[in-house]
Amino acid sequence: MRLVLSSFTAVAFSASGLFAEPGTSEGLHFFETHIRPLLIEHCYECHSTGADQIKAALLLDTRQGWQTGGDSGPAVIPGKPEESLLVKAVSHLNGDLEMPPKTKLSDGEIARLTEWIAMGAPDPREGKVTRREATIDLAAGREFWSFRPPVDPPLPEVKDPTWPVDPIDHFILARLEKEALAPAPPAPRGTLLRRTFYDLIGLPPSPREMQDFLTDSSPEAFEKVVDDLLARPEFGERWGRHWLDVTRFAESSGGGRSMIFPDAWRYRDYVIRSFNKDKAFDQLIREHLAGDILPASSPEEKNEALIASGYLVLGPMNYELQDHELLKAEFVDEQIDTVGRTFLGMTLGCARCHDHKFDPIPTSDYYALAGIFESTRSMGRGSAASGVTSFATTKLAVPETPARITLREKIALLDSQISALKSGEQPPADEIKSLEQEHKALVARLAKGEAMAMAASEADVVGDAHIRIRGQVRNKGKKVPRGFLTVASTPGHKAVIPPDQSGRLQLADWIASPDHPLTARVMVNRIWKHLLGEGLVRTTDNFGRTGELPSHPKLLDHLAIRFTKNKWSVKSLIRAIVLSKSYRQSSLVDHDRDPENRLLGRAHRKRLEGEAIRDAILTISGQLDPERGGPTLHKPGKYDLNYEIKSRRRSVYVPWLRNSTLDLFEVFDVANPNLVVGRRPVTNLPTQALFLMNSPFIREQAAQTAQRLMAEKATAEQAYQLILSRPPSESERLTTVGFLGEFPPEEQEEAWTQLCQTLFSCLDFRFID
Repeated sequence: MRLVLSSFTAVAFSASGLFAEPGTSEGLHFFETHIRPLLIEHCYECHSTGADQIKAALLLDTRQGWQTGGDSGPAVIPGKPEESLLVKAVSHLNGDLEMPPKTKLSDGEIARLTEWIAMGAPDPREGKVTRREATIDLAAGREFWSFRPPVDPPLPEVKDPTWPVDPIDHFILARLEKEALAPAPPAPRGTLLRRTFYDLIGLPPSPREMQDFLTDSSPEAFEKVVDDLLARPEFGERWGRHWLDVTRFAESSGGGRSMIFPDAWRYRDYVIRSFNKDKAFDQLIREHLAGDILPASSPEEKNEALIASGYLVLGPMNYELQDHELLKAEFVDEQIDTVGRTFLGMTLGCARCHDHKFDPIPTSDYYALAGIFESTRSMGRGSAASGVTSFATTKLAVPETPARITLREKIALLDSQISALKSGEQPPADEIKSLEQEHKALVARLAKGEAMAMAASEADVVGDAHIRIRGQVRNKGKKVPRGFLTVASTPGHKAVIPPDQSGRLQLADWIASPDHPLTARVMVNRIWKHLLGEGLVRTTDNFGRTGELPSHPKLLDHLAIRFTKNKWSVKSLIRAIVLSKSYRQSSLVDHDRDPENRLLGRAHRKRLEGEAIRDAILTISGQLDPERGGPTLHKPGKYDLNYEIKSRRRSVYVPWLRNSTLDLFEVFDVANPNLVVGRRPVTNLPTQALFLMNSPFIREQAAQTAQRLMAEKATAEQAYQLILSRPPSESERLTTVGFLGEFPPEEQEEAWTQLCQTLFSCLDFRFID
């Protein structure tokens, strides 16, 4: 039986003589007999000064403890049990506030607690309560390395001044020399070319490209290759895929029945275009966070920025959640956590329920950001019939071509004609009907040029957010002014957000500032990771105290400042790193004193990602569909479960669904689209070798490659060159020739197919030296 409290209850207690005056011997006797034992048995474990951790900052072992209360305010209001949070909590009437959390008090215990409060809550226990609020020392927090603004360091002196060709090399060599180590020799030219092709465009060099490079003896040979690769459209596809990992891109919602996002591809294409155009990274940030409200000089520019804001609404979410208040809070939490990890390398979501346990981020900072995203429309209006919320879409602007202007003028003219006819005393019905049909046809023609995109927008109502005590959506505390991360802001700086705006534009400007201590460091570290195999900070999405320290902090600062000074150009930074001596080292040298290669005295050996493995195989077999951009979902439908993926396009254009993916992607550690993934897991499992040996896809592509080689009358050496980008060793050549010779002429295609599948399956194919 649930206890229902009302004024009638209090009258009943009073009439029966059960009330006693607070402080009287009867009241104190009631407390000592019934209440103190109840509190000791059920509450002291979490709410006394002897508790290991005081929950919700509430103490119940002194009178002042319940008078002062905890996070939710005073626990007891003497004489008013129906208004006392303690009674509501023990009655389990509110899912957000239930004590004890695991077992409910008996009806008799609840009745006695209610009676005690109704009689005025007599309590003889003395003792002052000092709220043990955990305070965050922001000044000390700002001393942590990642919250200190980058400082451009002087180039360190090195003992071998002939080795560096870029400031990057000075920092690497100085650290190696300090440890009495030397850099590895340069990688062989063929190895370097293969490495650079995969790193920059995710595809292997053709035999002709390899031959041209190996025979080019000019000092600028490698530089010319790098510039050519940076200018190719495949560059944006390769580096766009890296960014899509970080922005948890997918074409379905996940959760529940996982709704398909039919327009998500526009965001993917925007990312690829942005990297190909070398869009300034600070501008990309602004478009991601506030693209829908940025000024634009043309419909095309407006659409580009609008599509970018789809970043905020592409996250994993169960749109079928019927508690819409909770759904909105979950959406905001996902956005805060994603923005924090994407651009700042910080785990902001940890401050939703309490101050961050490790980093100097108070709960108030979390809800300062929550106010910004609560003031953003991130979901559609939903269906009243089904109760299912829809995802947010916006109509794109259509450029006003002369043809569209003519059509629009004809609408306008028909409108006036129809209005004039209808205003007459006896309007000619047939003529009106004819004009209305013509009007409808013109409207339809105009609508053909319109398109939709997933995008955020300003909410109808904007304002500050309440702190949700312990993260519980209905347990509201004080309001917090909208703002940013205090520890990463200039001391004393307060965000200035107009009352009629969400604050996303101001947030974007704050994150994109060259003075921000985190933003540039996080991005250059991501770039370094993709080129060198590991980041200078190996925890690429966590620059907080639980993350790793940078191996070369001064080099990281140098790169960050260089990045912002060079107009946030991603291509320029990639070019500088790839042309450095540090990048061009061989991987085939071991340092016993640096087994994890933290000092970067050699190149990391990297395994190809699943997408690069698939794209390389399709390229080599001649089966890669060259179509770029546009929709990728070929089958209409609302949900992604059991969606059959049929595509020979490059992997970045394969449908990217949260509940369905290609087997090859799962086997080779594709990024989880439910998370921000700056550093994919890299496994080496027997299932990977078994997949390459038994997959129908691999077998089919091996057969296509065999047919290509036989049509070209290729040799065993040419097969190795095509697939592995290197000639075979003498031992490999003799073994291969012997293997092919074991098959009769009519079975040569099978022999070459088996050879190609063997080469696709070998370690040298899926690893980059």
